[in-house]
Amino acid sequence: MGLGLASPYVALASIPGLARVMPRPGRWMDMLKQALAFPMYGAAAWLLWVVSQEAGPGGVLATSAGLVLIGFAGWVLGVSQTASTQPRHFGQAAACVALLTALAMLSGISAVPVGAATTAESGVETFSAERLAALRAEGRPVFVNMTAAWCVTCLVNERVAIGTDTVQQAFVANGVTYLKGDWTRQDPAITEFLRQNGRDGVPLYVFYPAHGGQPIVLPQILTESLVLGLTKPS
Repeated sequence: MGLGLASPYVALASIPGLARVMPRPGRWMDMLKQALAFPMYGAAAWLLWVVSQEAGPGGVLATSAGLVLIGFAGWVLGVSQTASTQPRHFGQAAACVALLTALAMLSGISAVPVGAATTAESGVETFSAERLAALRAEGRPVFVNMTAAWCVTCLVNERVAIGTDTVQQAFVANGVTYLKGDWTRQDPAITEFLRQNGRDGVPLYVFYPAHGGQPIVLPQILTESLVLGLTKPS
């Protein structure tokens, strides 16, 4: 990230002639600054959805109220800067109270029990080391997907490469059991599985061939054809 932020300045310092092709300062700068706020709003909306997965409706309410209070604190503090002494002190006090209340609400958010926010998916079993071991002992092929609600790569892979009708039909036709582990709330069992496979985070995809074949750790970016190729009987 640091290299990305620094690269334009390095380029301009290394090649001063580039400054001549840069657009002149003007109103477009304010428009661009305002437009770039919308991706941040989108990120906030997505993170609020992640909170709903981790902490449920109560967590969403507490987060929303906390954000409103933080915004109110910033507004009161800004308005009071140009006021006389007494109103300015009142504004500063109100901002402090709003910030402290927001911090108290946000710090009180706790994760819901692991099973409470889990919704059933057709053709998917919840991952457990015991279930994996039992399937392996039976000689059945297994596809393990370790994911999390906040993992964008995971969500994209599930939509374009794992959850498609073609792949799901191939799983059924070839007797592949699909185990899915949700690491959204840092499940210790999933953390241990990740470390066993040399990973510190998600996504992690492992395919266990039939009859005790060596497990295959897949790349973090999946394609439908890659997954389909694994399901074909050897």
